[in-house]
Amino acid sequence: MTKVIVIGGGPAGMSAASRIKRLKPEYNVTVFEKSNYVSYGQCGIPYYVGGIVKNLEDLVHYSKEYFINKRKINVFTRTEVVDIGEGYVISKNDGGEKKFNWDILVLATGARPIVPPTKGINLEGIITVRTLEDAEICKKLSLKAENVGVVGGGYIGLEMAENFIKLGKKTYLFEMLPHVLPNIDSDMSWLIESELKKRGVELHLSEKVIGFEGENKVEKIITEKGEYKIDLVIMAVGVRPDNSLAKKLGLKLGVKGAVSVDEYTRTSNENVYAVGDIAETFDIVTGNKTWVPLATTANKMGYVAGSNIGGKSIKFPGIVGTAITKIFDLEVGRTGLSEEQSKMLNIETVTTKIKAKTRPTYYPGGREITIKLIADKEGRLLGGQFIGRDVLPRLNALASLLFKKSTVWDAFFDDLAYSPVFAPVWDPLVAAGRVLLRNF
Repeated sequence: MTKVIVIGGGPAGMSAASRIKRLKPEYNVTVFEKSNYVSYGQCGIPYYVGGIVKNLEDLVHYSKEYFINKRKINVFTRTEVVDIGEGYVISKNDGGEKKFNWDILVLATGARPIVPPTKGINLEGIITVRTLEDAEICKKLSLKAENVGVVGGGYIGLEMAENFIKLGKKTYLFEMLPHVLPNIDSDMSWLIESELKKRGVELHLSEKVIGFEGENKVEKIITEKGEYKIDLVIMAVGVRPDNSLAKKLGLKLGVKGAVSVDEYTRTSNENVYAVGDIAETFDIVTGNKTWVPLATTANKMGYVAGSNIGGKSIKFPGIVGTAITKIFDLEVGRTGLSEEQSKMLNIETVTTKIKAKTRPTYYPGGREITIKLIADKEGRLLGGQFIGRDVLPRLNALASLLFKKSTVWDAFFDDLAYSPVFAPVWDPLVAAGRVLLRNF
């Protein structure tokens, strides 16, 4: 019997395991997960802390028992793989250590939070929020906190800041870069920063945190510019691939330390696959390898790996890096390259930025959206950013265009739906394409 071991029970790992069992029910598939939960939604953690999601279990898509009983997958939670080698792993849990053999291995170990070696970083009350256990700790600590410091202006940092404001906390957001969301251009990010300030977030940009102080428990954040009284600190400065097991196996590493994989998600060892946040992928826009830890990518990579292991050959075509979030009343979406990223790659760009309404003026409910489109000098679309309301349909339409390596003309002529109830006859995305066309 073919033995498959999957290390990591997040969306990527469980997607792979489930696909394998569907195609090859006779395979023995075993999953090891360090936390208490498998198949859970990390992206929902800020909304659990903020009280929008009432129960922690609501973030779990399927229980461990579901996978064991319905899909016949061996699932071990609260179990860590402490050693690994060709054809075997050593797992450890409350029952001690045990050796398991494998014919095929799937690495889905994900990413781990970056915790810089800052003075006082080990004080109580300084936490990261990556797992559901982290979410539970954060929620309990937030009940007693009055002043919360969020370190990092990425997606998680902004979402956490919003939810702490809604809980009535004095909230400070520290970002060492000049603007929040580094993959959004600065001429767009000021809209987000204005919303944060309007809603009561005390925003500290271009301000690096250099230490923490307190008697056992954190009481102050120290930056290059000042000191701030804080009861709780959320470290949200980013993540990196959790590649320790990959290194033990001697696998080839790629972008930012992620495991190098081919289009079938195979690693440098033909019997080992890597999926999700541990693995690099292909950027369709640039043609280069990249590492973008997103849940949608993780699920699809797991499906591809499971299909290939199950005998159904599928290639993973790559990504365009589409992401969306909500910051209070602003929806923020981006896909492809920003103008600033394009310049770093020495790509000569042509851009446009428009402000439009999402309904005709005569129909109620129209809201404002700001769109920025980026193309190269030949007219190929490189990316776009959307801030305002009714962002999702326009973002997804542009992502599909980028996926097919489309041009500015395609953005203009794209046959989008029209009804006064949903959009003006010149959809904001089409209107942005029309303005961009003036450069060609």
